[in-house]
Amino acid sequence: MPKTTYDTLAGIFPWQGLQWSRLSSQIELNQLPHAICLVGPSDLGKERFSLTLAQRVLCVAPSGGHSCGHCKSCSLFLAGNHPDLIQLQPDSRGKAIRVDSIRDLNTFFGQTSQQGGWKVVIINPAESLNNNAANALLKNLEEPRKKTLILLVSHDPGRLMATIKSRCQVVKFPVPLHAEVQLWLSKKYPDRDDIDELIQYANGRPLMASKLVGSDLLVTRRKFDDLLDSLAAGSISPIIAAEICKGIDSRMALDWLYYKLVAEIKSGIKITYPVLSFRYMDKLAQSRILATSPANLNLLLIWEELLINWKQIFITNKSKPPQKPNPNI
Repeated sequence: MPKTTYDTLAGIFPWQGLQWSRLSSQIELNQLPHAICLVGPSDLGKERFSLTLAQRVLCVAPSGGHSCGHCKSCSLFLAGNHPDLIQLQPDSRGKAIRVDSIRDLNTFFGQTSQQGGWKVVIINPAESLNNNAANALLKNLEEPRKKTLILLVSHDPGRLMATIKSRCQVVKFPVPLHAEVQLWLSKKYPDRDDIDELIQYANGRPLMASKLVGSDLLVTRRKFDDLLDSLAAGSISPIIAAEICKGIDSRMALDWLYYKLVAEIKSGIKITYPVLSFRYMDKLAQSRILATSPANLNLLLIWEELLINWKQIFITNKSKPPQKPNPNI
């Protein structure tokens, strides 16, 4: 059986009430599906939601739509020793969940529940499944066992096989309203006066905003945005900028670049070639997929190409017509 990790809970977050009510009602009506896919951007608390739901399903004495927290099943769960719960995740960030881990689930599902109730598997993030693992998972989705629940947590559902998504109940987690995030952060950090800036740099994602507090990420993000502005204005070369970006966590920086692009498109102020900006978004999506692959990549070359293309989106020269845009963007 693959290595498992467990976590303790503090319940769902305030912005997850609708999703919880929907699934809680299905549990009460004995209509819970055998597979659920929780989808939405990262840093919204989908992982904690999946664990809270797993505890609720495994609890033998639920009360008021929630787990009781003190029955034997809950005690085992909170101690990280529940025999009817498995969490599957990559061994390290950027690695894949391999087929052997999924094959082991056949043995797990084939055994009788040790607590006499449900058996639950959480796969997080589901897009980390390699092709063989995804195909092996399909068998469990196509031939579900009684009282078994597979919870898939996905930050990038576009990378999931369509056949997997079609066999799951998809529960969407959108970015909460600004006011809701602002209220939560203000209660969590009552002495901070930069709540709105935190939300802006976290792109509305509450847990990312919380990560920015007490770390150098906020300063790094400010410098990253300033770097992109300098590049667009022509005051720094893409080659130098690429060297700087190479030193930042690639997946995080590519997310920042994506959100910066979206903000520039929405403002419509600086971009000289709007059509190229949408082509650039496609190229950026491809780069984000590459950055999360287990392959050894030349990040410097990826950043050089992205930043050369970024500069071209903003090129303007009042003394002569703009240069012909690069069709390779």
